[in-house]
Amino acid sequence: MTTEMEDKNAMAEENTETQVSDNDIKAMQAQLKKANGEAAHYRTERNTFKDRYVALATERTLSDAGITNPKVSTILNLSEVTVTESGELEGITEQLEALKENFPELFAPAEKKVTGGADAANKKEERPQKSTAQTLISRFNKA
Repeated sequence: MTTEMEDKNAMAEENTETQVSDNDIKAMQAQLKKANGEAAHYRTERNTFKDRYVALATERTLSDAGITNPKVSTILNLSEVTVTESGELEGITEQLEALKENFPELFAPAEKKVTGGADAANKKEERPQKSTAQTLISRFNKA
């Protein structure tokens, strides 16, 4: 009988050790709430930087394609553009091709090479501009 009693006491001690108090639960909930808040903050910050990167990279891509008006990026659906691990934009080339097809006038014409025509020897030689100090010195020396 003593062994049975000892077993019950041992089990009672074990149960009290594994039980978590209400204060512990509230403390864990508070820590979890704080961690969730921090995670939400960092997700928002990451998305802000990502959106800014997409906007700047899109602007650069449009400029490289010959679009001279930066407002053209408002026509594009940047929510469909994703950033790869290497920092490249996915989905922008398809939109750029559609833009070229629908609005070719937005793109600057390719520069044409001038052949023949005026020769550089026909131009007047530009005289270097004198600074104010040089002008005053030359007037002083003439006087």
